[in-house]
Amino acid sequence: MKHTATLLLLLLGLTLTLACAREDRASLGRRPISPAPASGWAHLPLDAEAQRQLKGAWIGDAAGRSIPFLEAREGLWESRSLPLEHTLTGKDADGRPTVEFSLKLPEGWRVGERESLKLDLDLEGRTPWVAQVKAERQREGGGFIAYDPVAPLHLYDLSPSGNRRSLDLPWDGHRYRLTLLASQGEAPRIRGLSVRAETRPEALETELALDGLLTPEPGRPGTWRLTLPNEDRIVGLDLVLAPPAAPLRPEIRMGEDTEGDRRWPCADLVWNLPALNTKASRIALTPVQAKTLTITLPEGAAPLSVRLLVRRQTLIFPAEAGQAYALHLGGESKPAPGSLGALPSIRTLAARAPLTLGPREPDDLGLPHREGADQQVRPWMPWIAGLALLVLGWVALRLLRPEGARKA
Repeated sequence: MKHTATLLLLLLGLTLTLACAREDRASLGRRPISPAPASGWAHLPLDAEAQRQLKGAWIGDAAGRSIPFLEAREGLWESRSLPLEHTLTGKDADGRPTVEFSLKLPEGWRVGERESLKLDLDLEGRTPWVAQVKAERQREGGGFIAYDPVAPLHLYDLSPSGNRRSLDLPWDGHRYRLTLLASQGEAPRIRGLSVRAETRPEALETELALDGLLTPEPGRPGTWRLTLPNEDRIVGLDLVLAPPAAPLRPEIRMGEDTEGDRRWPCADLVWNLPALNTKASRIALTPVQAKTLTITLPEGAAPLSVRLLVRRQTLIFPAEAGQAYALHLGGESKPAPGSLGALPSIRTLAARAPLTLGPREPDDLGLPHREGADQQVRPWMPWIAGLALLVLGWVALRLLRPEGARKA
């Protein structure tokens, strides 16, 4: 009898172990990558579908070997201060403060070793003031070309409401020139500046702007909610306030749990003052995958329109010309040996056309997720517990019965 009970328990444990070892191959898929025209660094922008499945993704060659890659837009390289040379400060022909400078590159570097430049300006002026920044850059052998972002660049000092004395520019020139155009008060004098080379996805041009409809949150005055059809990687907002609205700082929350800790600190001020011919609407956010967000404004302020700014990931990897590669999705990642991040320098990627992803197809080389015990056993738990109790109760009953009753 004891042997029978032991056998039953062993069978029960074996069944549970087999259940926990099941693999799910239904979600596996791969997407072919267009061949690189030349050997070297290749960059692969992701679409919405691939972006949502990036966790666990890996790049493989035709033989199924894992190819090392890097995510280009998530602080890939540490920021680095760049010394300036040939710096000129003063006023232009119209009396507006201006500064012109060149960058002294570290040994082995080229223009564009980082995606953007962060400029911190030393400004002196009578507060309050707001100044629009006219930025120009000069490429080697050419003239100055104006930088025309989607939203105008502004610097301001509205103490004690807040100030902003730094801005971000794409690193695609050898020499730069900044001019301050007063929007409110008098434009400050430029005493000097410092420059750092950075990879900051929220500071760059966005690939996609999604228009959204804000709906008031019931029971939460001054709060509006926006929901996207699908989750996407949000790097900022273009929030236009109903005029007149003086500079203010909104509160942004991401995700469904808007009462939780997913509050994104907002360093940017927004305003809309037609009488002063000045408006600011751009808000940069730390990139986050989200489908829902809420915006809370001070009493009396209201949104006129909002657009979500999306910038999806780009993967960089070493590709050989004409070789077949694929992006494997939906399962576990297959580690590649070593780390590309240890290389001293990665050259500019903008000089080459990006590779593209093909349609989804079955993946016989993918690594399926191994479902954990909590995922597999939970639906069976009442039955397993009931069976275990019956077996243990039967064994206990047999052991506790008198010897004579058992013989009978």
